[in-house]
Amino acid sequence: MHLDPRLLRVLVIGLAIVLLYGSRLTKGSVVQTPDGLAFRIKPLFAWARAIALPAYIIFFVYLMSTQKRPIPWWMALLFVAAIGIGLMQMPGTITLTQTAITQKFWFQPSKAIQYNEVMAIQAMQGGRMTRVLGDNRVKITHTSNHCAAAEFRQELERRTGKRVIA
Repeated sequence: MHLDPRLLRVLVIGLAIVLLYGSRLTKGSVVQTPDGLAFRIKPLFAWARAIALPAYIIFFVYLMSTQKRPIPWWMALLFVAAIGIGLMQMPGTITLTQTAITQKFWFQPSKAIQYNEVMAIQAMQGGRMTRVLGDNRVKITHTSNHCAAAEFRQELERRTGKRVIA
C-alpha cells in the first residue's frame, strides 16, 4: 500500500488545526473523587496524545520499512528519547483535597502544597493558566490542558482565602 505524501500532509495539518483550536473551545469538567476535586487533562488532549503517539511510531516504522538503507541507531535512539520527553511533560492531575492541593504525574514525582502554605495564586495567559506558589518552594501549575480553569481558581480562593493575582 502506498500513501500519497500530499494527502497525508493535508490530513496531518488539518488534524493539528482542529486539535489546536478545538482544545481552546472545550472546557472539560471537574470530577469528584474520594480524595477531593480532581482537575484532569481535557479529554481532547488525552485523545490527541493517545492518537498522536501511535501515529508517530507508525510513521517512523513506515519510514524505516521504505528506506533503501538502514536507519542509523542514533536516529532510533533520538526518536525514543523524544517520545520519553513528551511523556514526561504531560500535565499531572491536580486534586484539591481537604487539606492540600496535590499534583500527580505519570513519570515525575508528585507535588503537594498545604492550603495554609499557599503564598500566591497567579493567573496568566488571560486566565488560561494558573500557578499556585507554596512557601515550601513548590509550584503547581493548572495549564490550558487541564479542565475547568475558572472553577479551579474559585475553589482555590475559597479554600485558601487568597485572591488570584492577574
